[in-house]
Amino acid sequence: TNNEADNGDPEWSPDGKKITFVSYHYNNEDDNYDNAEIYVMNADGSGQTNLTNNKSYYWNPSWSPDGKKIVLSQNRNNNTEIYVMNVDGSEQIRLTNNNAFDESPAWSPDGKKITFVSDRDENAEIYVMNADGSEQIRLTNNNAFDESPAWSPDEKKITFVSGRDGNEEIYIMNVDGSEQIRLTNNNTLDQWPIWSPDGKKITFVSRRDENAEIYVMNADGSEQ
Repeated sequence: TNNEADNGDPEWSPDGKKITFVSYHYNNEDDNYDNAEIYVMNADGSGQTNLTNNKSYYWNPSWSPDGKKIVLSQNRNNNTEIYVMNVDGSEQIRLTNNNAFDESPAWSPDGKKITFVSDRDENAEIYVMNADGSEQIRLTNNNAFDESPAWSPDEKKITFVSGRDGNEEIYIMNVDGSEQIRLTNNNTLDQWPIWSPDGKKITFVSRRDENAEIYVMNADGSEQ
């Protein structure tokens, strides 16, 4: 990309032919962003197309595993909800509907479920729902902030970040929310877990050596 906007949050389509990204439009007079829109482009940067086309704030675009849908977060009238749309931007459908902050949607590998973060029960927790928005179920329940859910490739586990033990650490749980186990254990921030394609490793960001660096560990938390 090469324009006056701030562009970020790139994500490849499953077939590797397209890339979605968020374009943040800055207003110098107000010293703030007017809006943030979701675009798609070809892998070589050509054909950049605005998929959302309005003055709202959009972010967290994520392709469905079959490449037919994009799930996203949208803030409209100071209320953030999760929507899904076709890859051409058509048929934007609202999946969540409450006065809370719903964000960070992530598809299950089979495309049947979506995890997300919501503060509808006061503090931010991790939820799961069907891909059509039905059966929204809370998976975590504590007084801390839980975020960054990520599915294992075999759909049996979900990693996430929680501050329940004083600082942000990486945890793992079954997809029904049971057996929540802490994987990292130190006095600094561990964040942004991402699974390897074979499900054997997890990369993450840690500040344990003062500045933020990228680490890898086994899926059980060993050999960090």
